Amino acid sequence: MHPLMLGRASSPFAIPAIQEKEPDKLMTSRPDDAEVRACPRPSASLSRRRTEWSAETGPRSRRSSLLAIGLLPILGACSDQGLGPPEEVSPAVTGFEERSGLGFTTHSEELAFLAAVDAESDRVRITEVGTSVRGRPIHLVRLGYPQPAPDDQIAAGPSLLVVGAQHGNEPAGREAALQFLRDLALDEASLLPDALSTATVLVIPTANPDGRVANTRRNADNVDINRDHLALVSPEARAIAQVIRDFRPDLVVDAHERGEATTPDLQLLWPRNLNVYGPVRDLSRALVEDHLFDQLPLAGYSVELYSAAPGGAGGEDERMLRNAAGLRHAVGLLVESSSQLGAPLRAAAHQETMNSVLKFFWNRSSEIVTAVTAAPGAKEASGRDRSEPFYLFGADDNAPTPDQILDPSPCAYALSTEQVTTLESQIRLLELQTETDGSGVLVRMDQPMMTVVPFLVDAGAREPRVTGVARVSAVECGAP
Repeated sequence: MHPLMLGRASSPFAIPAIQEKEPDKLMTSRPDDAEVRACPRPSASLSRRRTEWSAETGPRSRRSSLLAIGLLPILGACSDQGLGPPEEVSPAVTGFEERSGLGFTTHSEELAFLAAVDAESDRVRITEVGTSVRGRPIHLVRLGYPQPAPDDQIAAGPSLLVVGAQHGNEPAGREAALQFLRDLALDEASLLPDALSTATVLVIPTANPDGRVANTRRNADNVDINRDHLALVSPEARAIAQVIRDFRPDLVVDAHERGEATTPDLQLLWPRNLNVYGPVRDLSRALVEDHLFDQLPLAGYSVELYSAAPGGAGGEDERMLRNAAGLRHAVGLLVESSSQLGAPLRAAAHQETMNSVLKFFWNRSSEIVTAVTAAPGAKEASGRDRSEPFYLFGADDNAPTPDQILDPSPCAYALSTEQVTTLESQIRLLELQTETDGSGVLVRMDQPMMTVVPFLVDAGAREPRVTGVARVSAVECGAP
């Protein structure tokens, strides 16, 4: 058990100087619902830093009693100031809010906004965790009370990660993420500091800054980042993988938009991949069906499952962050708002979802921690004793065919040294374990990340990076 020592590392936030849904799904900011269900500007009081709170700053052990603090009154997605400008505007206001939802926050405005939040709150630490193809920064925001813990302590404690704008032309989740982190950093709700002292909230507001600037789904190299969480060819997907590796979030929220329909307001989905540890997938499903389907309608939002028909974008695709999070032993959630609705409504719906996910995280913390902590060892053991098949395809709503199942699963794959070089990013960022075997290399299945090994090296997988030689027989696997 590692103590969760509360204390802010002194690393000032320096802003770098930086001046496809497909085309038919291009997102624009429209005023359609601004006067009906808009998200107005935050209260000017948000600009005041809280300095009078006191808090216990003693050590806390990993994943300890997240609910001992009680449930904070979760921040509403909208403030009480109306759409008109307040007499004094906090510098920690997004461009989207300044324009009352009639234009999305620009890249330069985002940088200024993050710098303002960082300057106004001790609860925040912001660093650059990667750069885009065009060299724009990808930032990670850490939120804790009274200050974020050092990074190694965050990794050892409970945390939640929110990722916005993997697709650059789906900006509502990014706007919500910016407002969400600002409210957690600056709001004066009396129980909020205690909540942040038990867990860390992590936010990557803009995972695809080049795509956001260009308003395109893909990155500047024409890579769909949300189909790149296995191949890791894009710097943006590598940055997300690095954050998951270094901080080990217990729950990952992936914010998107869809272009085809006006209703419902939101579509949600959990990791459907059959290789996700069962209790982790069950909790991910419970987050959607037992919690969000209940809570979001109470806030006035209509919800349903994303891609309810089996297969397609709602399936088991291991390249998507929703499934990749589960395969990396975290509870996962996809959130899709309807791009046909007004921009303020979409952003407000995303922020309401983020707030509601926090409620679930605190209410079910014991179960989440138990499942997430047990998952790596359980998968390693199943790879060692080969007690479970491995599913190259198939989802929890779409059974695989016999030829899509490895049963028994291999105990290892033999690779050449050249193939290992091709897998350098996966070995480093997904923490794959290898061992030398004569003139070659073995990737064994008795390791925590066996959940991705066949996807990377089996000839029958969707997009293997290399083709290894599977070891399956009793002789090859050393069985008595």
